[in-house]
Amino acid sequence: MTSEHDRPPVLVEREGPIGRLILDRPAKSNALTFADTAYLVECLHELEDDDAIKVILLKGRGKSFCVGHDFDDIVRVYGLDQRDEQGRHVRMSQRQRLRIDQRLAEEYMAFQYAAKPIIAQVHGSAVGFGIYLAELVDLVVCADDARFSHAEQRLGFAGNTWHLNTLLLQYGPKKVRQLLLFGSDFDGTAAVELGLANISVPLEKLEETAESWARDVAKNPRDALVTGKAVHQMALDSLGATQQFKRGIVGHTLGTNLSFEKEDFNFFRERSRAGTKSAFRGRDARFARSGSIDE
Repeated sequence: MTSEHDRPPVLVEREGPIGRLILDRPAKSNALTFADTAYLVECLHELEDDDAIKVILLKGRGKSFCVGHDFDDIVRVYGLDQRDEQGRHVRMSQRQRLRIDQRLAEEYMAFQYAAKPIIAQVHGSAVGFGIYLAELVDLVVCADDARFSHAEQRLGFAGNTWHLNTLLLQYGPKKVRQLLLFGSDFDGTAAVELGLANISVPLEKLEETAESWARDVAKNPRDALVTGKAVHQMALDSLGATQQFKRGIVGHTLGTNLSFEKEDFNFFRERSRAGTKSAFRGRDARFARSGSIDE
């Protein structure tokens, strides 16, 4: 039997003018390693370069769309468990962090600046990188019971994120502050009201609806779709869309190298002490019901 580790983390499908990017780490709820994210971008470029493809559907296998980056991989890449010969924690240098974050920014930008329209088909959870994808692509079709959240902000970011200009345009300044300061989750119907999703449907109608939207988008001429997307991106750039990622690189480097006070909840310290599941439980208990969006 083929294990999840023996197959690529992203599947590419083509059907007429529709290309599909399918996140394929279902056992991890499509949490992606940094290498997986780089591969996803390679697959995106592959469909962009295919002249037969007019529109791209982005979705995930299993119970969730994408729950963000794989935390075990985050710890490895940023050297958060590194120790010296005396067993003392060793912090990665700022210059090393900046190089990592430069690559991340380029990968996020790939979705906002894709040459062709992208529709996210969202079910289950879309958290961290998962919600970033939904926020950066052109259209979002989601299930009524999908759960969106910027829970990554509870790790010590409190409003420091990669694509703040995009969020301000989508949600408005006050709602952005609420979403990022509390990291509270909300469902598909609330996502439509907030301006994140275009349409929310019962889960059993999600795939049918997303495919229908993709077919309708594909009725446009190829040149018109690419030109329209380019003009849209130019309009976003006039509002600071490129600069936000430049700012996000520095912000993320600083935000992942915080000094915590004794009374602060330090996710990675708790993870080292009691494991990842305990750290998640502690983080979410601290923010339980904070700034609820659904009510």
